[in-house]
Order: sequence, then C-alpha cells, then structure tokens
Amino acid sequence: MKLLVELKRRNVMRMAGLYVVGAWLVIQVSETTLPIFGTPEWMLKALVVLIAIGFVPALVLAWVFELTSQGLKREAPQVGSAEGSAAYLGPDRRQLVMQAALGANGAADQTQDQVAPSGEVRSAQNRRIDRVIIVALLLALGMFALDKFVLSKPRVTQAATVSTKAVNNLVAVLPFQNRSVTKEDEYFVEGIHDDLLTQLSKVAYFKVISRTSMMAFADTRLSVPEIARQLGAGLVLEGAVQRAGDKVRVTVQLIDGATDVHLWAEKYDRVLTTETIFGIQADIAIAVAKAMQVVLSPAETGALAAGSTSSLPAYEAFIQGKLLAAHDLASAERFAEAMGLFDRAIELDPDFSDAYAHKARTQLAMYWFGYGDASLRKAARISVAQAKRLAPDSIETGMAQAYLSYWGRRDYAAAEGLLAKVLAQAPEYADAWYARALVARRDGRFQDCVDYFRRALTIDPANANTTLELSNTLEGLGRLDEVEALYAKGPASAKAPAFDRPENLLGRGDIEGAWQALDGPNEFYAALPFRIAVAARDPERITKALSLELWPEQLRHSPEYPEIYALSQAEGLLVSGRKDEARVALDAIQARLDSADIPYPGAWAGTGSYYYFPCDLPGLRGDLAGVHNAERDFFENAPKDAWSELNVRVALATALNRAGDPERALVHLEWVIETFGQNVFPGFAVSPGLLDLQNHPRYLAMQTAYQKSMAARKML
Repeated sequence: MKLLVELKRRNVMRMAGLYVVGAWLVIQVSETTLPIFGTPEWMLKALVVLIAIGFVPALVLAWVFELTSQGLKREAPQVGSAEGSAAYLGPDRRQLVMQAALGANGAADQTQDQVAPSGEVRSAQNRRIDRVIIVALLLALGMFALDKFVLSKPRVTQAATVSTKAVNNLVAVLPFQNRSVTKEDEYFVEGIHDDLLTQLSKVAYFKVISRTSMMAFADTRLSVPEIARQLGAGLVLEGAVQRAGDKVRVTVQLIDGATDVHLWAEKYDRVLTTETIFGIQADIAIAVAKAMQVVLSPAETGALAAGSTSSLPAYEAFIQGKLLAAHDLASAERFAEAMGLFDRAIELDPDFSDAYAHKARTQLAMYWFGYGDASLRKAARISVAQAKRLAPDSIETGMAQAYLSYWGRRDYAAAEGLLAKVLAQAPEYADAWYARALVARRDGRFQDCVDYFRRALTIDPANANTTLELSNTLEGLGRLDEVEALYAKGPASAKAPAFDRPENLLGRGDIEGAWQALDGPNEFYAALPFRIAVAARDPERITKALSLELWPEQLRHSPEYPEIYALSQAEGLLVSGRKDEARVALDAIQARLDSADIPYPGAWAGTGSYYYFPCDLPGLRGDLAGVHNAERDFFENAPKDAWSELNVRVALATALNRAGDPERALVHLEWVIETFGQNVFPGFAVSPGLLDLQNHPRYLAMQTAYQKSMAARKML
C-alpha cells in the first residue's frame, strides 16, 4: 500500500500512462509515413522494439527524478514527521523546521541537487503532466480516427489531381512487395499484382506494361525516374501487400516517372474477401485515371467494379494458376499444375467465368506446345462455352474464344474478329495485340504481323517474348537491319540475346555457335540439340544430343508426335553412316505407324516444325512414292499456315531429295527463297539431306544470289 502511495506521489503512474500513449502515437505516425519514403520494413519493427525496451528505464527515471521548472531534479527522500509537520506551518516557520531537521549542510545540498516540492508545487506539476497526457490522448484519438475513417477508406487524394496532361499514358506497375510473415504468401502477392494489371487494362486510355516486363525490375536498385526512362513510362505505381489471417493491408503510391513527385498514396486495411480485393483494385485504377485527368466511361467503371468471384479460396487458386500458366515459363509440369488449380477454383465457384476462360487457354496451349493430344481441343471448347455462358462480353472470355479459333480451329478470320472485339473494349491491351500478331503471321499477313508486334511493344516495351517474336519474324523475312535496330533501341530489360539463341544461330548456318549456345534441354523444342548435332554430322555430338543430359525422358514423348525420339535415333544412325542399323530402326517405326489408328496425329500442324512431318519417315526410308503421297496430302488437306510452310517446304525438299527426286526438291527450295527471301538460304544449306544438291546448277544459283545479297548488305 505504501509503495502504491509512493508511486503515485512520485508521478510514476502518470509517466507510465504518458509513455504508453506517446509510444502508440509515435508508432501510428511512423507506420503511416515511413512507407512514403520507401524505408525498409525492418525500421518500423526496430522502432517498436526500442520503444518497448525503453519503458522500464522511463519508469525508473520517473521514480528517481522530479520534473521542475528548473529541469529534472533528483527526488528528495522522505524525512519523517518534520517534513510532514512543516506542511502545516507558515512559510517562515516551515523553512526553520526544515533546516533544523536536515541541518545546514543538508539544506544546502538539498537546494542544489534534490527537490522536495511543497504540496502546492507538486499539485502544479501534476496538473502539467495531466495536461500533457490529455493532449497526447487527444492526438492519439485524432490519429486513430484519421487512420480508421480516412486513411483506410478507399479514396483519391487531392494530390492525384495535380498531375498534368504532359504525363503520358504508359503505366508501369512495379512488382508488389510481400510484407507478410510467411513466404507462402508470395504467390498471393504476385497474383494480386498480375490481376491489378488486368484491371488497369480495362481502361481504354491506359497503356499497362505487362507483368512479364515488370518482373525484370523486381528487387531493382534503380530509382523510379530511371525505371520510367527505360520503359518510357509516364507513371510508376509501387505497392506492398501484407496478409495476416483474415486481414489484408495494401499500400500503394503513384509517382510521376519524370519528376519523382508522389502524386497519390493510399493504405487499405480490410478484412480479406474477394470484394475487398476487387474494390481496392478498382480504387487504384480510379486514382490512376484521376492522376491522368481521365474521365472513366460508365462501361469502364462497371468493368472495374465487377468481381469475377465471391469465393476467396477460388480466387486464390485462380491467381496461382494464372501465374503457373504463363507462356514464357511454359512446361508440361507447370501447365498440369495450373490445370489442377483452375479445376479447384471452378469446384469452389462453378460460376467463375475467368477460371473457365484461363483453363481453356491452358488446354489449348498444352495442345499447341505438344504437351497433350487433340482431346485437349475438345475440352477447351467446353471450357470456352462455359465462360461464354457466364460472361459473354468479358475480355477474358474474348481472349479464350480467340485462341480457340486460332490454335484449336485454325480459323484465322474468326480469331482476328474476336481479337478486334477485345481491342475495341481495351485498345491498349498488349496481350491482345500480341495474339493478333501471331494470328496474322499464320495467315500470311506478314506486314500486319510486324505492325501488331510493334504496337504491342509501344504498350509493353520491356516484354522480351514479344521482342523475340518480332525479331524472329523480321529475320525470317530477311529484314536483318530492322532486327539490329530493334535490339539497339529497346530497353535493357527486353534485350534478349536473340542473335545468340541456338535456334537462331542454326537458322543462320552457324552450327558451331549454335552448339556452344546450348544450355541444357529445351522445353519448347526438345529436338533442337539433335538438329544441331545432325547438321554438324558429328557422331559424338549426335550421341550426346540423344542422351538424357540434352533430351530427358519426359521430353521424349509427345501424344501428337509419338515417334519423335525414335525417328531422331534412326536419322542419327543414318547420318553417322550406320545405314543397316538405321534401316532396321526405320522399318520398326513404319510397322508401328501401320498398326496405329491415326499414324500421324499431329499431321501438318504448325508445331510440327519442332517435331516431324508425314514426309520425313518415307524420305529417310527412300520411299519416293510415300513422299509423293505425303506431298499430295499436304497440298490437299493441310490447314493454312503461311509461317510454318517454310519448315514444311524444306522438309518436303529434304524428303524428296533423299528419296531420289532432286528436281522436285529444288522446286520447294526455290519457293522458300522467293517467299521469304535470300536470308533463309543458310538455314537449309546445313541440312545433311540436301548436301548432294550442292553442285546442282539451280542450287548454285540460289547460293550465288544469297552471297550477292549479303555483300550488298555489307556495303550499306
């Protein structure tokens, strides 16, 4: 009881309350302001720890010292009844009693080093401390109200309206930071980032740089102006997501890319639901629009407000599936896992249209990349039908329909119409321009293809995949100067080493360079190491290319091209001079095909350039009638594919020459040169199946024309 009285007398309890209130106020202010300056997360944690450590020393100081008008003075000890009695004496007698009790020297020491304030003085001090506590409490309550009802309320601050029309409409959204405790939440943060890009793309005025491009800037040390300069972006959006149980905090800030001025910042503290996530994404899009002084149309506002699912677990499965199904990181394993996640999302929410749309696209990609058979096309039709039933006018449904027409049906006109419809809704949607370029290329509209790729790059300048496809198109058309210019002026993050890729080097006839550029197995083009080794006609390299090191077991089997590995083994034997062994292997393959219901499931599909065509086996066996039958089948039944026809024609020429019809073989090679230019000559000149044509006058004419074109180019 005495201790409690003494604690109260020395104001220890008041100081404890003041410390707690002040500490809470400091933490709240720091939590709000530190992210604006880009400070690391550990700084706030360190501040909290330091404040907690300082609590006990603060109480000790409150016990030992007294706050006076002359500053901190050491608290005088109790002096028994003399001090107590002095309180009832008059001013003059009080001083005499105190001096008598303490002695002359003690009084002097007390005056200099300690304080034993009177009741009136102590009451005044107490009132001052009480006032400080009241002020601190009012500030704390004000900060709480600001955080609860203003900062956590979705809004667009006045700062967002101060930007000018000079800011261009290219928006770079940096990868969001994961501030969650668990590493497992990274996919959730990445999914939120990817989904936000999709939402922003629904605003016609925005040009939104894709996630593929922006991931090059994850953990970058570049400043915002440097990033904006590389990308040509007018605005840069930074953000972070912190997830804790059923709560989520999203912090974002919008920055002028040229001036590094912060235009807008917001913090959202919400209960974690899909409505919350979609609402935050819509608010961010509206804030960016205000920063650009753009008035959203009712349709755009509605598209932003519309959520695709009300099930949070379904949404989480969906966004993880989207990330796994990204084409630039394609593999059979990733696609299979993505399919499982889309199925999980649909199971949790049978009305989840976006999940059906992306499932369809993944099914079609698995078929197109050779990871599955034609049954995937049928399954994709069902998925697209479900997406169309649930959300017929959505961008995601439109993209799924377009890919079904393109990859699933080879109906390029239908695919073009569907993509045009998507772009009418979202004119700056880079993925749609990219897909449109692919469709135009297969349709033989090569200049349209180039134009569409370039349009995609104006929106998404750091997308290495788009840059690579444009580069391959230009190189395939013999426009090498444009290829060099493309990589010379592109952003550093998009400068994929196209000239150093083994398939590109092989296409230019650089066999040694292509072999040296190999970096293990190729998921997209499993036979590539073998094709390089065969072009070199090197038995040791052929053996290595067929080994598990460069052609692993999981890449040796394709439902649409079941004999790819066996056919390569046989060709390797033939090129290595082991003709008898090759003949046995080829006869065994022929026997298997003869007993199959569908000998060539992949037939003349565009992906056949990575596998084999129906003319290859009869050509290797020297079966001229079989090659002629295959040639006839191509002209009568093959779907239109202007881009892949280069590979088909070279394959037909190789098969015809091997089977004994060099004149007909040269017809196909001349068509290739006439259609695609002199530039493609080195690509087929390295083929072992065409070597005995090298002294033919028509072949020599093609070679001479190529040499002249290269000499003329060097003179420019």
